[in-house]
This record gives sequence, C-alpha cells and structure tokens, in this order.
Amino acid sequence: KALGNTPEKVCVCPMFSPRTNHAVAIQHRFTVQENKTVFAEDVMYVVGGFINVKQAFCANRSCGPADGYRLAVDDAWMSTDGINWIQIKPAFATKSSFRGRGSHTALVVHDYNFNGGNLTSEAKEESDRLLIFGGETLSTQELSTEYMNDVWQVKLPKEPCCIPSEGCTDSGGFQKKACVPSLSDWTVVTSDADWSGRSGHTTVYEPPLSSNSFRHRIYLIGGKNAAGVLSDVWSWKLAKNDAWLCDFCSEPSSELMRSAKDMFLNIDSPLKEVKRFQLPTPDSEGYLFNFTNHSAFPIVTNKDISTMAIEGVKTVQDLASADLYTVLKLRGFDYPGRYARKVPNVCYLRAISIALVDKCSIKFSPTSFFHRKDVQQIGESSEPPSTFCGRGGESKPCVRGDWDGCTPIPGVAKVDVHGLGDVVVPQNLQDASSVLEEIFCRQVPGGRYWGAAQFIDGKVMLLGGISNNSTRLYRDIWTRDEFQPQAFISTKPQSRSPQSKFYFDSNEAGADVFEYKLMRDGVDIIPWTTTTKNLGADVAWLDDKKGGPGKGWYSLYVRAVDPGGNRDIQFSTRTNVYRWYYVPPIPWGAVSGCIVFSLLLIAAGYYEYRRRKRKATMQRFQLRRLRRKFKLRNAHQEVHEKVFQDRIPSAIAGDSRMRRRRDANIEHSSNSRHSSRGHRSDHRRMRQRGDRSHSRSHRSREDRSHEQSRSRRSRGDRSHSRSHRSHSRSKSKPRSISHENGHHSGIRERRRKRLTAEERAEEEARNRRRRDREKLRRDLRQYG
Repeated sequence: KALGNTPEKVCVCPMFSPRTNHAVAIQHRFTVQENKTVFAEDVMYVVGGFINVKQAFCANRSCGPADGYRLAVDDAWMSTDGINWIQIKPAFATKSSFRGRGSHTALVVHDYNFNGGNLTSEAKEESDRLLIFGGETLSTQELSTEYMNDVWQVKLPKEPCCIPSEGCTDSGGFQKKACVPSLSDWTVVTSDADWSGRSGHTTVYEPPLSSNSFRHRIYLIGGKNAAGVLSDVWSWKLAKNDAWLCDFCSEPSSELMRSAKDMFLNIDSPLKEVKRFQLPTPDSEGYLFNFTNHSAFPIVTNKDISTMAIEGVKTVQDLASADLYTVLKLRGFDYPGRYARKVPNVCYLRAISIALVDKCSIKFSPTSFFHRKDVQQIGESSEPPSTFCGRGGESKPCVRGDWDGCTPIPGVAKVDVHGLGDVVVPQNLQDASSVLEEIFCRQVPGGRYWGAAQFIDGKVMLLGGISNNSTRLYRDIWTRDEFQPQAFISTKPQSRSPQSKFYFDSNEAGADVFEYKLMRDGVDIIPWTTTTKNLGADVAWLDDKKGGPGKGWYSLYVRAVDPGGNRDIQFSTRTNVYRWYYVPPIPWGAVSGCIVFSLLLIAAGYYEYRRRKRKATMQRFQLRRLRRKFKLRNAHQEVHEKVFQDRIPSAIAGDSRMRRRRDANIEHSSNSRHSSRGHRSDHRRMRQRGDRSHSRSHRSREDRSHEQSRSRRSRGDRSHSRSHRSHSRSKSKPRSISHENGHHSGIRERRRKRLTAEERAEEEARNRRRRDREKLRRDLRQYG
C-alpha cells in the first residue's frame, strides 16, 4: 500500500493491527439445511482498542515523539476461524460518528419476540446485535483522557458465511457477502446513559430463562474514571426506551424492589435511607390475604437531613463518628451568640447509625496469633473517655472525647461543656434494636476495574479485578442474587388447642434458614429468632405455668433467608403469617398428682372417720362400763357395810380368841423347844384345829356375801362378779395359792350342789349372756 504521496509502500496484513484494551465478542450462527441437518458457525468480532503509533508522517517527513504515542482506533474486524479476517468497519471513517476507544466492552445479544412479555412456542427469533458500552478515548490535541457513557449497536446477520453443502470449500472463508454487516448497520442506542462515563468496566448478558420469567438483561459492573474506581452495578432490559437501573443508587421501578432496597444499608448509605419499619398486621378477623410489604417511616424529615448536611453529616458513617460539638450543635446547642437549628431525634438516629456501623463494618486485625494481645493498634486510644466531667467543683468542663453528647449520664441532668456552658443531658435513649431487626447489611463488591464476569447456572458471577489501589488485586468471586425467597408454614398448630409446633419451608433451593417473630395485640413477644427447616419452632413456652403470657390470640411471622442474605419482604396469612388462639395444655402431671392426693385424702378421712367412730363407740362402752362399775361399787359398798356391821361383834370376839390362842401358841412354842417329839405333834394338832376353825368362819362369811349379791349377779354383770371375788380375796388370808384355789373350788362345788333346777337354769342363762357379751366385745375389737 502506498505510503502517502511517496513511491514507498508498506505491507498491510489482512487482520487487525497490534493493539491493547480492545473488546472481543462471539456470535453463534446456525442454519437448517435441506436434509434437515443443522450447520453451526461461530463468528468472532474485535472492536477498537489502543495502538502505539511509533512515527507520524507530516507530508514527506516524519514527525511526532521518538517513542510514539497511544492512539484509540475505531475499526472492527470479524473472523470465523481466527485465521481469515475481514474488516467490517474501517478505521477513522468519515461517515461514522463512532469514536475510537479502548477499555470498553462488547456483547452479542439475541433479540426475541415476546407475546405478552412471555416467551411462547410461537416466538420468532429476530436478528442478533453487537452492543458496545463506554470506554475511554484520547484527545490528541489536548493530550487528555475522555471517559464515555454511550451505547452503540451493530445489527448482525444470522446466516453462516461458509456452508459446505452450498459449495464453500475454503474453510473459514466468506462465501456469502451478506453475512458481513455493513457500515450502515452501526447506530447509537444512547449517547448519554444513566451511568457515568467509565472504562475498564465489566458487562455480562443474561439470556431469557424460566427462572427469570423469560427476561433478558445486561449488567454493567464497576470500572474507573477521573473520580476514581467505581463499585456500582447497573442493569438494562435491552429496550431502547428503557432506562438503566442501579441496584442501590437509583430509585427502584417497583414498590417491591423499593421495599427490598430500603432494608439493605451500609455504612456509606445516606441518612435519608435510614427508616423505621413495621410489619403488616392482620385485620379484625385475623386475615391478611393480600401480600403486603413493610410499612416504612422516616426517622427525620428532609429538612432535618439538609440541616445535618450543612454540618457535613450526610451518611451513616458521618453521624456515627460525629464529635461532641457537632452532635450538640445538631441538638440545638452552639457557642454564645450563634443560632443552631435543632434536629429532633438526632440522638435516636445516631444510636441507630452507631449500631449499624458496628453491625456492617468489616474489622481487620493487623496482628497475628503470635503477637501479644496488649499491642495497641493504630488509631486506638490508650485511655477510655472519661464520663466524670462538667459537674462543677474540681471536675473539668467536658471536651471532645469526654462525652458523645447523647449518652445519658446516671444522676446528672446538666454538664458543663467547654465553650458552650451548661448542656442538658438526655435522661433516656430509645432502643435501636427494633429498627436494626429490619435493616440488613448491604453486600456489594468493592470498587474494581478490569474484572471478569459471566452468566452461569442462572447467576451473574463477577471474578477478580484491580482495586482503587493499583497494587492490590482481587481474587474473590461474587454472585448477584436479587430474588427474595418466599417462606410458608408447612406445619402449624390448630387454633384453640395446646399444640405448639411450627415447621417452615421456602420456594427457593438452599433457603433453609428461617427467622420468626411472635406478636400479640401488635406488641412483639419475641424478636426475630433464627431457626432451620428441620428444627422448626416450638412455642410451648407461652404456657403461663412456664412463665409465658398464657392463652390468647397470637400472630406468628416467618421469613426465609437465602445464602445471599435476601429475606421475605411480603407477608400474607396464606403463606408466612399465622394467627391462632393458643390454649395452654392440661397439666396432666399436676392433675394426676391432685387425683392421687385427693384419693389419699379421702382414704385418710375415711380411716379417720372409722377411728373416731370406733373411739366414740369405745368411749360410750367405757362410759357404760364405768357407770355399771360405779353402781356395783356403790352396791358392794352397801353390802360390805352391812356385812361389816353384822360381823363386828363376832369379829371382836374372834379377835380376843385369836389373841389368846396366839399367846398360848407363843408360850407353847417357847416351851416346846426343849420338849419331846410328842409335844411337837400336840402343838401341830392344836394349830390345825385353829386353822380349821378360821376356815369355817371364813367360809361362812363368803357364803353370806354370795347369797346377798346373788340377785345382782343374775343380771349378767361380769364386772360385779370380778369385783366381788377380788373383795373376797382381799378379805381372806389364804396360806397358799393351792389352798386358795382349792378353797374356792370347794365353795363353788358346794354351792352348785345346793342350787335348785330353777337356779341352775338362771345361772346357765347368765353364763350364756356373758359369753354373748364377750363375743360382742371380740367383734367390736376385730371390726372396729
């Protein structure tokens, strides 16, 4: 090829020139032949890039820097085998407005006809498109870099270029010129996209699938520009009039996505995104048929947000790290002579910000396991802030680091702040835990450029890249998961029953972790509690006997948590909300114990009744016995007195005779010590005669006593007989037990002989009554 106006020529290779930072894309072409076989062919495209111009020619001489300079080209090439190349767009064409660029991206997408938004069997596949996104270009005059945010497209034919059945024998050749796009097929989709100009970004194409409701999208991730390294993620639905959507930096297009976006924050989120959420409540009948999102309420107004922005407090991190004077100024305290606008709930918002920073911050420890634990890290204060300041006396006024301006100090109403004077100390601070239950940490890839991305297994995957520090390279892998799982209650207790077991499931594979909350009358009984699919939830602790609130109406909310951290954002009684009336179980242990105790008490009462009844019977019997004994004693005493009165004369005479006989015996015994054996026998005979006379007098007295008391013994009173016999024994002076038994047996024998038949019958009847009484006593003792 001629070099300018000189006769010299240069060699022009039939392929693209040496370059860097160019874009490459692949198109899959196929056709159905007459024999019903399918012939497929892949086409590779190379677009743009940077070339190094070693020397420039100015007329007939060379000019420019000795080592050359970098130039962004705008040409495009295609090949089916990587050997044979054809240029589909010449470099620096005057009729094209496509600017040369490098560090851009290119994708080949397939357009489809959709019926009602869904891909059907009648859908007809349209032509393919080569899309080119952004990049950077060089201005040779200004020697500066310009970052672009435009989108270009090239319509691509779908027919293969070389079909063997149609006579194409040159492998990789271009038999059909119609397979090459023309320069007129290059059109601009948008010259100013919603995302900022950038280079080094990553793009990936998501084809229509059943898992994504047959929608295809393009994702643009990261990159860099003059402002620095970017970390935002954008998506586009490939329609010309559709806007690009940012995952977290733009307003979502639907209420569902807006609710999901509000729940995910990080330490760099604007303060206006910090909100308070409330779960939807069932109606008066306990139903929530429609799927309902959380209700979001701002903590501070937009005017308050503007006031904090004036003080340099714009993000969660800014408010959490604000110093004493900034916080007090937002509370309305400023130096004398200055006016500070008060921001209501600033302390509450600050407590939420501090908790959110603590929850979502990633903490790296610069020390290893071999370092000592007491090594102080950089930026760490060696002394904790003092809370004893500004209290008068010897205490110094509070300064930065002594107090945060919001934390209550027990027993202190005001503190002296250096330069401000007395400042009111908040006495209480709202709990931020309820707000943090509904706010989750936003997990996004860090800022990076020149990373790689692919769509695999239904997910967009981002791999590696360069961070904002060019010496730090990433080797992480991120996946994008925008689908919120939907939990449902698979097993639940019946209303008005003591059942307490719940089991959960979800519509997303891998979402086997669940969180549940229990509410009663709109008040949280327990916060969100984590469980698994196999463990479920047991609310038996609601039993008032176990310290729970007891029976009543309760509402249980459950949400699934997938591996990406997404949760349910819609609730309905058809799936993940259940309202039921809980009835504590019957305490069978206590009931059994009460039954056993009652039976024992009844048995003890019965035995006590029997004992008291037997005791009363015995008391009555003893009373009757005592009465009879008293009567018999009185009667016996009367008889004894009468007998004693009758025997007094004879007893006196008998006593005198006995004294004379005793004296004679004593004299006789003393004289008989030295007498002979005959004298002893005479004395023995005399003593026997005295004994017989005494026995006869005793028997006569006994006979008279028995005759006088015979009428009383006829009543069958055994006690009287025993008393009488005991009295008879007391009156008698038997010489021996055998003699006494023989004496009484003789008396009874003589009395039996003297009894008539009538008296015998009466005595037998008396003995029969005595045996009956004894049998009755034995029965009473045996049966109580």
